[in-house]
Amino acid sequence: MELDKKNLSRGAKFIVGVWKPSYVVNFFSEDLRHIPASEFKSEEGDLSKISFVFFADNTLSVRFPDGSRQNGEWKQTDLYEYEWTFPALKGENPILQNFCKISVFEGDLTFPVSFLTVALSKTE
Repeated sequence: MELDKKNLSRGAKFIVGVWKPSYVVNFFSEDLRHIPASEFKSEEGDLSKISFVFFADNTLSVRFPDGSRQNGEWKQTDLYEYEWTFPALKGENPILQNFCKISVFEGDLTFPVSFLTVALSKTE
């Protein structure tokens, strides 16, 4: 599908802002239940503390609890699909290529990480 100016404008209006992980779905589970992002923890903190900030100039910044950031770019590829790129994640790895695809599902942004899908909810 070719996106016209109207669709690109709507897509930008939808995605620009601050998004935070709200839940994760494990595709190996029997019921595909939504697991709160706060239950996924690492040494740096839980997943819900990360924020994804999308800007109107097609850049984005991922902000981590320790204050570090990873900057990248985003673009709309279809009516309900986007892609993001990060210089640190360039490569031919199929897992990374899938990670870069973002879809809209029930008003949230979703992206795969191996056998998990992470859902982001807009907070600002």
